[in-house]
Amino acid sequence: MSRFASFASSARLATAESAPGPAVVDGPIRWSWAELDWRADAIARGLLRAGVGHGVRVALLALPSAAAITALHGIARAGGVAAPLGVGLTATELAAAADVMDPKLVIYGPGLEGDAAALGRPLLALDDLIAQGDGPGSRPEPGRDPGSDAFVTTLPAPDAPAVVILTSGTTGRSRAAVLSTGALAASADAWLAALPPASGWLLAVGLGHVAGLGVVWRAALSGVPLVVLPRADPVSIVGALADDPAPSHVSLVPTTLTRVLDAVADGPPPATLRAVLLGGGPIPPELVTRAVRAGWPIVPTYGLTEAGSGVTALPTAEAARYPRSAGHALPGVEIRIAEPDESGVGEILVYSPARFTGYLGDAAATTAALTDGDWLRTGDLGRMDPDRRLTVLDRRTDRIVRGGENVSPAEVEAVLLGHPAVADAAVVARRNPTFGHVPVAAIVLRPGSTDPGDDALARHCRERLAGFKVPSDFVRLETLPRTAGGKLRRADLRASLDPAPEASSRSRRLVRPRGVRLAYRTVGNGPVHLLLLHGTLSTARQLTGLARLLAASGALTVHVVDRRGSGESRLADPTPLAVDIHVDDLVAVLDAEGCRAAALVGVSFGGVVALEFAAKLPDRTLAVVAYEPPYGPVADAETQRAFAAVAAATERAWETGGAPAAAETFMRGVADEAWDRLPDRTRTFLTGEGASAYVDAGLRGLDPDGLGRISVPTTVLTGDASEPFYRPIAEALAERIPGGRHVQLPDMTHASPITDPSPIAEVVLAALAAAGVIRHLPANRATEESDA
Repeated sequence: MSRFASFASSARLATAESAPGPAVVDGPIRWSWAELDWRADAIARGLLRAGVGHGVRVALLALPSAAAITALHGIARAGGVAAPLGVGLTATELAAAADVMDPKLVIYGPGLEGDAAALGRPLLALDDLIAQGDGPGSRPEPGRDPGSDAFVTTLPAPDAPAVVILTSGTTGRSRAAVLSTGALAASADAWLAALPPASGWLLAVGLGHVAGLGVVWRAALSGVPLVVLPRADPVSIVGALADDPAPSHVSLVPTTLTRVLDAVADGPPPATLRAVLLGGGPIPPELVTRAVRAGWPIVPTYGLTEAGSGVTALPTAEAARYPRSAGHALPGVEIRIAEPDESGVGEILVYSPARFTGYLGDAAATTAALTDGDWLRTGDLGRMDPDRRLTVLDRRTDRIVRGGENVSPAEVEAVLLGHPAVADAAVVARRNPTFGHVPVAAIVLRPGSTDPGDDALARHCRERLAGFKVPSDFVRLETLPRTAGGKLRRADLRASLDPAPEASSRSRRLVRPRGVRLAYRTVGNGPVHLLLLHGTLSTARQLTGLARLLAASGALTVHVVDRRGSGESRLADPTPLAVDIHVDDLVAVLDAEGCRAAALVGVSFGGVVALEFAAKLPDRTLAVVAYEPPYGPVADAETQRAFAAVAAATERAWETGGAPAAAETFMRGVADEAWDRLPDRTRTFLTGEGASAYVDAGLRGLDPDGLGRISVPTTVLTGDASEPFYRPIAEALAERIPGGRHVQLPDMTHASPITDPSPIAEVVLAALAAAGVIRHLPANRATEESDA
C-alpha cells in the first residue's frame, strides 16, 4: 500500500500531516484538504441515508469538477464502489451500462439529469450533495481537529472493490472491469516510484477512464493539489499548467498533446512541468520527436483498464532515441511476450499487483483474459528489445482507439445492421492525423433497397451512439471479405480501407493511335515495376485495394491499367479486339514510365493478357501471376464449346441490346446463378461496363503454342470456392508453360482480388520473391497444387 493507506482516508491524513497547498482547484474554487475532508464526510452520510453501504455500486455521471472529485472520496468513505461513466453517451448506451454495472443509484452533475435518468436508477444531484457539506453543522468548529470525529473508522481491505470501469469488449458487449483498493493503490505506488516527484497533478482526462481515475488517486495518495479542467481544450491546459498552483504532472492522449503543441507553436512548457504522461492510444513516433525537440518532458506509456492503468513508461531522457517505444515495465510489473515469432513479436502478457479483479458478472470473460498463471492477456502484439523496452505493434486488433476513446466495431456494426437498407456491415480503423484512428464502415446494401446516403447513415448511428463512435466514412461493397465459414476477415478489410500511406496514387493518360485515350493509375514508388490488369466487366479502380497492398511492400511501383473498353479507357466505337492490341497498350505504358521490363499480375481476362505479353515479349517480362485466366484454347473440348457459345451470344446481345444486354448475357454464360443474386447496384455497375464483355468475349488472337516460349517464372492461381472450370484450365497452363505452377487458394472466389485482396497480395508477393523479382516474402496462405 502507499504511504497514505487508503483513498477513503487520504484527505483526512493529508489534513493531519498538513499537506501543503490546496487539495482541489477548479477555476475559482480552491478547497483545502480540510474542506475536501468534511465535504467528503457529508457526501458519505448522504449516501448512507440513501442505502449505500459496503460493496454497493454508485454510478457517477459528471464532468470533472471539484464536486465530482469530492463525490469519489465520499463514495469510498461510505464503503461504496464508484462506477464513473463518460459524459456524452446516448440513452441507449447508458441503459446498457446500467445493465452491466447495476448501480444502486446515480449521482449526476449539473445539466445531466436527463441523461442520468436513462440509467433507470434512483437519482441524486451532485450539487445537492455538495450543498450538504456547506450546510449548518457540516463544517468543523473553529479550532477543532477536523479528524476528531473521524468518519472512516476502518480501512477497506486491499481486495475490496473500489471502482468499476466500463470497457468495450471485442464482441461489442459492454463489460465492467472491477479494480480493488489494493490494485489502485499498487498502480499509484508504481507511478509515484517511476516518475519525478510531483508537486501537483492536472486532471485533463474524463473520470470515465482509468487514466483519469489514476490521476485522482495519485494526487490524493501523495497529498498534492489536483487541478481540474471540466473541458480539456488546449488553451485551458496551457493556462492551467502555468497558473498557481502550477501542476508538475499531467496525463494526455496523443490527440490532445498535438493540439497543445499547436497552441504554443512548439514553444517550451512552463519550467514547473516535470512529466507529461502520453497514452490512451497509439502514439505517433513523430509526435514524440516533436515534443522532445520542443522541450516537453513527455513520458510515453502503455496500459489498459484491466491492468489498473499503466504497464510501462519511457523516461523522457530515452524518448528522443526510442520514439517508437512504450518504455520499461513499471516497478512491480512484469511483462513477457507469448509465443513470439522469428522477429520476436507475440502477444503482450502482464503480471501486476494492479491487475483487475475480473469483469463484473462475466466469469467466462474473466477466465479468458487470464492465463493459468494469472498473467493478463492484453490481446496486443509487441516485442521487447534487449534492454527490456516494449514496442507495441498493434492495439487490440478489433477495438478502435479514437483520440483516447475506445470504439467497439461490433457495437457500431450492430447499429448499422439495424438500418433497413443495410444487409451486412463491418467497421474497422482508419489512420487519421488528428485522432490517431477513426472508425470507418463498409456496408452491403440490401437487394432492391435505395442507398440512403452517408448523411442518413451517420444520423442513424448518431441517434444510437456517442459521437466518437459514428463512422467517419461509409464505403459500399458488393460483399464483405469472409471465410467459407462466414467469419469476417477484418484484417483484410482494414488493409483495403486503410491503405498504407506510402502507397500514394497518381492518375495517368496516354493517347494511342486513332485517338484512343488509355488511362492507368500508378500506386507506390518501389524499384520494381508491376502491371496489374483487371478482368472483363471490371475496371482498374476495383483493383486499387490490391494495388495498394502490393505497393505497401515498398518493393513495387504498381501500374493499374484500364484496358480498352473499360473504366476511363472508353472506346468511341467498341469492337472485339485481338489480344495483340492489349499487349501493345501495355508496352506503351512501360515506355511512358521509362521501364524496360516489369512483372505482370492479371485477373481473369487480364491474366490472359499477362500470359500473352510474357510469351510475345520475354525480354520485357520479369514474372507473371495470373488469377483464374479463362484461357479457353487450353481447356477441354466441352469447355471450349461453352466459351465459344458465350462469345457468340454476347456479341449478338451487343448488337441488339447494347452494353446492358452484353453484360447480362456474358455473366449468365460464365456464372448464370450469380447474376440473379447480385444487388441492383452491382448489376448497374456491370451493365455500364458491358462494352468490355463485347471486346473480350471472343478471346481473339490467342496463341496457345506460344505459351511454351514463356521463359519467366509463372504462377497461375485459382480459388477453391470459385467456378469449377478455372482449375482444369490452370492445370493445363501449368503443364504448357516451362516452370509454370498452379496454386489453389482456400476460401477464394473469382471476385476475391476485388473483395478480399489481402490473401491474393500475400501470394503474389511470395511468388515474386520466389522468382527473385523482389526480396519481400510474407507468410503464404496458399496450398500449392502442382509444379510443372
